[in-house]
Amino acid sequence: MSLFQSKTGSFYRRVLRNMALRITLAALAVSAISYYYSYTRLQEEALASLAKYIDARSQIESELFLNAEDNTRLIRDEFIRRYTLAQGIDASPEFNQFLRQDKDGMWRVKYEFDDFEHRATVAILPTAKLTPEFKRQVVLGYNLLSQYGPAYSNRYYDTFIDLNVSDASLMFLPQLNYARNGSVADFAETLEPEMLATPAANPQRNTKWSGIYYDKQALEWMVSVVTPIDYLGKYIGSVGQDVLLSQLIARTNTVNIPGTYNFIVTRDGNLISHPNYMQQIQNKQGAFNIATSDTPLKAFYSALIKAQPLDRFIESSDEKYWLGIAPIKSTNWMFVTVYPKNLLQIKAAIAASMVLFLGLIALAIELGLLAWVLKTDVIKPLNRLKNAIKDLAAGRKTKELDTHRDDEIGELARTFEEMAHTVQTHRHHLEDLVSERTQELATRNLQLEAANEALKYLNHEKNELLTIAAHDLKNPVASIQGMSVLLKDRLNEWPTEKIQDRLSGINQLAGRIQSIICNLIDHNALETGSIRLNFETIEIDGLIELAIAEWEERLKNKHQKCTFVRSGLSVTADRQALWQVLDNLISNAVKYSPHEKEITITVAHRDCDIEISVKDQGPGIAPHETSMLFKKFSRLSARPTGGEHTTGLGLSITKRLIEAMNGHIRCESQFGHGSAFIISLSPAEAEDA
Repeated sequence: MSLFQSKTGSFYRRVLRNMALRITLAALAVSAISYYYSYTRLQEEALASLAKYIDARSQIESELFLNAEDNTRLIRDEFIRRYTLAQGIDASPEFNQFLRQDKDGMWRVKYEFDDFEHRATVAILPTAKLTPEFKRQVVLGYNLLSQYGPAYSNRYYDTFIDLNVSDASLMFLPQLNYARNGSVADFAETLEPEMLATPAANPQRNTKWSGIYYDKQALEWMVSVVTPIDYLGKYIGSVGQDVLLSQLIARTNTVNIPGTYNFIVTRDGNLISHPNYMQQIQNKQGAFNIATSDTPLKAFYSALIKAQPLDRFIESSDEKYWLGIAPIKSTNWMFVTVYPKNLLQIKAAIAASMVLFLGLIALAIELGLLAWVLKTDVIKPLNRLKNAIKDLAAGRKTKELDTHRDDEIGELARTFEEMAHTVQTHRHHLEDLVSERTQELATRNLQLEAANEALKYLNHEKNELLTIAAHDLKNPVASIQGMSVLLKDRLNEWPTEKIQDRLSGINQLAGRIQSIICNLIDHNALETGSIRLNFETIEIDGLIELAIAEWEERLKNKHQKCTFVRSGLSVTADRQALWQVLDNLISNAVKYSPHEKEITITVAHRDCDIEISVKDQGPGIAPHETSMLFKKFSRLSARPTGGEHTTGLGLSITKRLIEAMNGHIRCESQFGHGSAFIISLSPAEAEDA
């Protein structure tokens, strides 16, 4: 076994462990300082780069929207300039020259002039009033879009002019003949861009942007910019451009700093672009609001709206991310870059791990040198002493120790040899003494265990006897108390005969109490089957009627009814034991039956036995509680309906009494529909025979 595997080489390991611990703590401290410095420096560099990146992205993404606003204002100004110069000029000949009314009532460019790839298209609703002024506006808008539209088509999806909301829709769209493809219903529909230019929706008469939407004809996400056209304070229409967002979305979702991702959101919380939520945006038709969603972006949005206007980056609420913020000018959109802090932590950890790695190499070299010194000068002498101690413990002769050394280890070896001689002298005497005391203690323990078991058994018998006595004596005592109270209250009202009858009943109950006490005293004989019962021929009808009479008051109190039809049958049994059995069964039926329910007692000749059945309409016996029914002290889930007390001994005593009379008892019950307890006893005729 090597020194490193030795179970008792704790000194060697402790010295090495303490040295390793100290050097490791120093290496960890240096690594922590290196990590903190690296993380701080990397964070400053990363945030500076992030600020430059989001500013550049803001400028790039804002350019398209700023130019669109400039374009629509330029066309508006040119439209007003030309419209002012054209006042008083009749545009009807030119209007009729290139426009005509189709079968659906719409006015469109004639087929021979319909060159939508190079000129504008026109769609005029049948309901539009073709006044000279309106025709002049249509002709002017057609020529203006045909001139300016091609210049913008390389960056913008289309350029359009709406006159009088939607009376006339003029558009330059080289990819699609917009006027020919639309129906009257399509052009009559009022769209958001058309309404943005009306005085009611735009009293300041500013250039406005619509929300994003998915164009079903273009199959693209886009947004519209609209600039109102007013002449001498009168609303004429609007000029606008549709801006495709596909390239913006693609750049946002794919062009990013390694390890980060971007998304665009409005200040109202509507998500414009996100690499993982484009399907949700399309499902919501561009109205996917993260402020009310249950996504992680909700926490990002809460941090974004708290940012100050000049903030270029903020921390997320969970402090795991840096959020770079850049506004997209001319819109209420924010370009956001999500920069995980763990990117910085990984870089800092790599730098710190190098320092830690070098420290561990130094630790290994230092520990190697220390281990060589300890092994030569300390561990080998201590191992010899350790082996000598083991030999002494095993009763063997110790080997040679380093007694020749003049240091502490030599002194320890000499002291051990003296101790070993003394221990060997006393060992034999101690072994004999220990053996003698051990045998004596074992004998005493066996005696104590036997006495303890006897006490437990006696205590159990005592408790069981007291519980049974309390249970069986309760009903007669309660009856005596009730009858005595009734006599006290009716003493001056009842005749002498009735009073004597009640007193006779009390006397009978007292006698029954005395009989129960006698049976309880001999309870052990009942359990072992050695009790002697007085068997006689008993007319069942009379005994059942007496038992029912005992419960007459309780039946009246609970408005219950006990029905019994005389059978004329007799059994051979002990009268007191059978009466106690009937009393217990009727007692249970009264206790567990609801108010105003019926208890049925029947007696019938079944096969070779007489069966007495006591059936109630109580809750019944749960299937899993059937096995516990006749056990002592068992408590079932059913509860008495009148608050009566029960100890769980009645059915146990009933079963023992029935078995002592050579009979048996069973229960037939359907859970929730009552129970029937059935006693089987030998008929009197069979016993006589």
